[in-house]
Amino acid sequence: MDKQFDHNAMAPGSESRLAQWLLQLLREPKSDAGIPAAASRHGARPGHRPEALLELQVESSYHLPFYQQLPDFVLAQLRGDEEATLRYATLLYHLVGCAECHQAYLEIYDAMGAALHETDTYAMYGLGGNRGAGVTPQRMLGHLCRTLISQAEAILKQARRSHQDDAEAARALLQLALRMSARIGQSTIRQSATQDLVRVATLAQGSAVPPGSGAQVYQYTPTLTGAGARGKTVRRADVLSRPLEQPVIHLQARGLHGSITQRERTLELHLQHLDPQTYSQRLLITVPLGSLIEPVRWRGGNPLAIRSEQLVDAQGSLVMTLGETDLNLSDPEEHNLLETLFLLLEVRVSA
Repeated sequence: MDKQFDHNAMAPGSESRLAQWLLQLLREPKSDAGIPAAASRHGARPGHRPEALLELQVESSYHLPFYQQLPDFVLAQLRGDEEATLRYATLLYHLVGCAECHQAYLEIYDAMGAALHETDTYAMYGLGGNRGAGVTPQRMLGHLCRTLISQAEAILKQARRSHQDDAEAARALLQLALRMSARIGQSTIRQSATQDLVRVATLAQGSAVPPGSGAQVYQYTPTLTGAGARGKTVRRADVLSRPLEQPVIHLQARGLHGSITQRERTLELHLQHLDPQTYSQRLLITVPLGSLIEPVRWRGGNPLAIRSEQLVDAQGSLVMTLGETDLNLSDPEEHNLLETLFLLLEVRVSA
């Protein structure tokens, strides 16, 4: 749009004024010191994380009803929807006078523009096609994930205050954040981008406590290793029996180790060295993010209550089926998606 309005002569009249207004709208406002206006209002200084400017809180200066429209408006713009400016006329008018929401618009536009460069956002359901993840700025994708999660949390908090049920809207944003994170190959960026995903997803799902939760809980988290990571170079004794090239998600919990492997379409959980109190007991597995995506068909149908068929043996080991999926741990993005799906895996003795 910059090129279109900067390098073409504009006829006098309302069209010229409208074009100049839209051009100004798309340009980041600057303060006298060269710092974005939204940043200066929040006291941002050189060296501060720019993504902190978009940490959305209900009590902040963002206007939630308008902020919620930004992803849809940006997506319509990126897809060339000619009716978008008419449908979102009220939002456009608001962006002219609100520096905070304007800054949020610019950030979301940049992030979504990069994310959609190679593939359509909603085509990521199956994570197929030419994804070109290598050309997408990783930090920009991370920023977009944090923004979507933050917006979902704001929707849930506002719904609680107004006694409304907006869980589905928040769930849709969390699903998009989860799928976007699969395109982040750098594990540290992906971990930062999804650090609040479990907490906000728990708010969206409610506080249902699975049976047996009074027992000791082992909270496993993945040892993030990046896109399509395979067996570690330095291998532990518990994985020596498996081929080095076998795709695996490594888990850890307070010094304990576990892993998730795939046998054809079946996802298997391997646990070792559990406490003696679990011996000869069945376990209950909880995957808080398990209901966010459909491609995993969980054993028993409920990812918050997956019960083992076998008992923990006398060495504190257990191998159990978690579910089936058409996703493949050998595929880099699908590996990332499943790894993020298991950001938290809780293990307890079944009641």
